[in-house]
Amino acid sequence: MNFSTVFNQTLILFFLLLSGFIIKRLKVVDEHLSKNLTNVIIYLTLPALIIDSMNYDFTLERLSNLRNIFLITLGIYIIMILFSYLVIRLLPTTDKERDIFQFILIFSNAGFMGYPVVAVIFGSEGLFLAAIYNLLFNVIIWTLGVMIMSRSHQEDKGINFSELLNPGIISVGIGFLLFVFSIKLPIAIAETLEILGHSTTPLSMLVVGSILAQVKLTEIFYNWKLWAVSAIRLLILPIGVLLILKALPIELNPLVLGVSVILTGMPAAANTAIFAQEFGGDAALASEGVFLSTLLSVLTIPLIVYLL
Repeated sequence: MNFSTVFNQTLILFFLLLSGFIIKRLKVVDEHLSKNLTNVIIYLTLPALIIDSMNYDFTLERLSNLRNIFLITLGIYIIMILFSYLVIRLLPTTDKERDIFQFILIFSNAGFMGYPVVAVIFGSEGLFLAAIYNLLFNVIIWTLGVMIMSRSHQEDKGINFSELLNPGIISVGIGFLLFVFSIKLPIAIAETLEILGHSTTPLSMLVVGSILAQVKLTEIFYNWKLWAVSAIRLLILPIGVLLILKALPIELNPLVLGVSVILTGMPAAANTAIFAQEFGGDAALASEGVFLSTLLSVLTIPLIVYLL
């Protein structure tokens, strides 16, 4: 794989984030931008992206890869969830730091950043598998993710079932039905969803950048806990998954192996900052985590691709 191609793809996403930072620092936009754009993403463009990404024909040819990527992704999330609880027990953190760090460890930028990177490396078939990976991503992030991000300011730490019926889960359900039954949407609707979905990545990066403009950059580079969590997110988790998958007694399709490892090695999900803004988490720390891990991923993603 061309190193410069992968490098440039990750660099583009970082520059999008930097654009949001600059326009906020220059006061081109006011403090309401982040909140308003967050609502647009959560309730409109992200659901459109989810539905559009699952708009593939369900054929027998894809059945084996679909099953494998689903089971592998489920195993990956079980490992990351369990590992995240271990890490936050070992790191000295406040409640809100704990929430952000655990969210970063569990949820990579498998959608906003994962799709374009996978498309460059594996093409349309890679995107199909990435959609299945993101199916589980969206189910878990809209359930466990919401619980993690909102638990510090809730008196009741249990599950709030009313939060489980949200735009993310509803769009996953719609997309899954369209996928399983190979339902073709009218061209006008399909293309509208595609256009809206494609706007999610730049809008998300602008939101993260604008939130980041409210904090001191020096706090990012002197926060050793953020560096440790970023190193785990970008290197330890994907390399660990790669070693586990290669040690399995069955021979995996290289496409399934590659997509699973690369999406696991993405930086902190842009949803980290977006969900923190929406559900009462530490939006500043969340943006710092997205910024630092995205910056470092310009180097680590090509490295992970090389190790494949």
